[in-house]
Amino acid sequence: MVQVAEIDVRDITVTPIFRVMDIENIPKSEEAGHLIKESHEVVQVRFAGSNNYSPIFPVNAFWKREGNQVITYAERWGDQYRQFKEGNPQEARGTPLEALTAFGITPEQLSLCRTMKVYSVEALYALEGPNLKNLGMASNKLKEMATTYMADRIKGQSALDEIAALKAQIAALTAGVIPVNDPTPEEMAEAQFEALSDEELRNFILDKTGTKPDGRLKRDNLINLAKGL
Repeated sequence: MVQVAEIDVRDITVTPIFRVMDIENIPKSEEAGHLIKESHEVVQVRFAGSNNYSPIFPVNAFWKREGNQVITYAERWGDQYRQFKEGNPQEARGTPLEALTAFGITPEQLSLCRTMKVYSVEALYALEGPNLKNLGMASNKLKEMATTYMADRIKGQSALDEIAALKAQIAALTAGVIPVNDPTPEEMAEAQFEALSDEELRNFILDKTGTKPDGRLKRDNLINLAKGL
């Protein structure tokens, strides 16, 4: 029996990646006596903060029904699907993470968020539980930045003022182009340690070994030591 994957309905924490995938045609392979693959358009569904769950569906597969109308995954994410069909880079919805620069986010923390499939401020703000913890030791700090940003964004602004300010801000920021390929576990671990300050790395090593590393160790040495624990 085929197991139906449960899809998170909070779309801001869900990012679709459309691509072409070669899939084996089992009946044709059995008939021909050798492997036969066919190209199909599929969508990979990425969940913010999830490091091991990214289900893949055919673009024309059933997502849900509205009355007598069947909604496919291509229709569910129509804008992203059109970007894919037109050969344009697929971009995440929401406010680019670069908006948190004024709140102290570092290039290493930006990289960590993207590695863990968090592509917008809104997605970071919505993270809770295990998915937030997957950001490692930087999770609380990053969540606080997103919370402060969201609070400041609406403070003292009317709805129309907020929309206009957001449009201007988003237009001035770099678009959040999404990498097509998933990061490897090694890349995820690397990003988590890169997001830590030298002092945080030393405290991490101290917590794991009971001994604080030599203060003369350089950052690269600290990262390599932390990765080995």
